[in-house]
Amino acid sequence: MTTLSTTLAGIHLPLCLMNASGAWSGTREELRELAASGTGAVVLKTATTQARVEEVKGCGIENPGQPYYLALLPELQAMGKPIIGSIAGFNAAEYAALAQAYAQVGVQLVELNLSGPVVPCNRGGTCDLTAVDEVVQAVRRAVQVPLAVKLPVLPDEAVSRAMELLRRRHIEVFVCNTPQVAAFAQALDAAIDIIAVGGVSTGKDAQAALTRGAKAVQIGSALMKEGPGVFIRLQQELSAARTAQ
Repeated sequence: MTTLSTTLAGIHLPLCLMNASGAWSGTREELRELAASGTGAVVLKTATTQARVEEVKGCGIENPGQPYYLALLPELQAMGKPIIGSIAGFNAAEYAALAQAYAQVGVQLVELNLSGPVVPCNRGGTCDLTAVDEVVQAVRRAVQVPLAVKLPVLPDEAVSRAMELLRRRHIEVFVCNTPQVAAFAQALDAAIDIIAVGGVSTGKDAQAALTRGAKAVQIGSALMKEGPGVFIRLQQELSAARTAQ
């Protein structure tokens, strides 16, 4: 039988596919439906310390604030899927506080969303890896929970520096734009688990990302278009793609 489960930072996922943060994960109703679906994990919508809408409009991190998601966690955890808490702060101290809050209630993995244009590392229009390092250090000092770092697409000349940063700070998981998976996977040599995100809408797409070195794949646009039932289709297509190899 084809195995489609995976592990990230030692955490077992029954399926190597999950939602991308922000996709079908903003409200209680969406999250309950997501947790009851075939997804391998539930990635909460990226949360800030308080509700943010107008000041982050168009950035993908409009949200009701972390307290909203903290209140939902007991209900979601009872549904049995691993929970990944995605966070975005406006400075390193906010990232650390957000991570602590999720760690204290048993979230298995915390995703540091460092890809948005309003977060510290991207305010100049490009990814400032010095600012990324400051955030990662602050969070690493604050919590023991495994961390996932999500960065924007990086220019070729920044890839090696980003990989060195991830290794030096003992990051367990890297959320990587799908086109750059192969470059990171080859250099990291399985030292850090990779989640591919972006441009995956079929099982064949997912298999291609996994073949290049990802251990899991996040689904965004296809999930928003089809709803959580997309995971059944993708699971069937991925199983067929693996069997055909």
